[in-house]
Amino acid sequence: MFSILKKSVALCALTLSCALPLSAQRSSAAKGVNTTAAPVPTPLLNGKRAFISYEIGDVTAFPSSYSGGPERAYNEFFADMKDWGRFELVLDPKDADVVFAIRFVDSPGLPHPQIRVGISDARTHVAMWGFVEEVNAAVFKKHRDDAFSSTVELLVSDIHDLITPGATQTPTGKTRFSDQAR
Repeated sequence: MFSILKKSVALCALTLSCALPLSAQRSSAAKGVNTTAAPVPTPLLNGKRAFISYEIGDVTAFPSSYSGGPERAYNEFFADMKDWGRFELVLDPKDADVVFAIRFVDSPGLPHPQIRVGISDARTHVAMWGFVEEVNAAVFKKHRDDAFSSTVELLVSDIHDLITPGATQTPTGKTRFSDQAR
């Protein structure tokens, strides 16, 4: 009897974790991380052209845990930034005003995988800002892939919110879960 009850509880927990919508993902900004209390550097606010750098991260999660390859975060970030249209994306860093460096991190010491974006001044190479978002865990690969893509969208939204104060929508027009809770 106890064994059946234990299995039922485990099955319910698994069902609930799979049923949680991806929109329930909370951004690091909603948790009080990556807030804009400090002044935003002028090159980031005034920059018109951006170079996106691919930093190799943890490659062992591909293709077993996530579809695609290690460059997936770069590809999706590039596409989302292009769709946003705020920056002219250039293919040579010397033609850029700002450099965005994207990296997927899935280290054993982390509770969840992360996607990180560092932002630096293309002229001086000084780091100006950075964002980290966790990829929500999911049982099924399809849901992990959806969470991965949502995390990349959150990073673009973090950048959007940083340089467009008071905005409550992502560049793609989706309302953030953290903004709905207000």
